[in-house]
Amino acid sequence: MSKLEKMKNSLLSSIEIDMQQIEEIKQMPQSQIDFMGGVAEWYATTGCSNYYKEIVQAIKSAEYKYPDSDSVWEKAERVKDEIVREKLSWIAL
Repeated sequence: MSKLEKMKNSLLSSIEIDMQQIEEIKQMPQSQIDFMGGVAEWYATTGCSNYYKEIVQAIKSAEYKYPDSDSVWEKAERVKDEIVREKLSWIAL
């Protein structure tokens, strides 16, 4: 299994959508929700900063040689964003 696959599996198992935050977004005026691209996109662009610990753990589990490098963090952020959007697609918003 590649390091990227290890990181993805770790993030897939550890990332959970914060339904309370989803509900808070739904309470916003519809015009703001539309401006942000909908509830899911709003959460994906703002709520994703909540996953710092999950990213750190995923990078550790993948055993990258230089875990603090920008390229590793960029990969982790990209994978995290994909997973969050995928999990949001499973939820009826």
